[in-house]
Amino acid sequence: MGSCCCCPDRGGAGDFINDELCGNFTIACGDAENVWSSTPTDALGAPIGPSQPVIGTVSVFFDRGCATDLLVNVYDDSSGAPVLVSSFTVPDSPTSSTGNTRAQTITTQFTRVEIVCTDDGDPPLANCTGKFCINAHYVAS
Repeated sequence: MGSCCCCPDRGGAGDFINDELCGNFTIACGDAENVWSSTPTDALGAPIGPSQPVIGTVSVFFDRGCATDLLVNVYDDSSGAPVLVSSFTVPDSPTSSTGNTRAQTITTQFTRVEIVCTDDGDPPLANCTGKFCINAHYVAS
């Protein structure tokens, strides 16, 4: 038998690099926040190069907040103008003590993930909190 091809993306030109990036968010009611971008920045956050488009899986955990649903927008900014690649919601789960998670695998290149804390829930909470993870795959250059 020949060599096994269970991992065809290993070795040779066009290697894929895989990164898992996770973080927490606290977003004020009615606001949107870019939680991840593939644009390289300096220590002060100023762009220092072009965006590196990726494909991968975006997971968002909605712990609690003022919104009935979080809105997750995935964009490709690599051409200069933002293009909405994908959008999904993460519903609040008020009867659960463990929150709620949604994930989406995106096979179209993207460069930025934005989370919107819609202002349509019940007070007294003033923001939405949770966690996000991005499993990004991109071609090594």
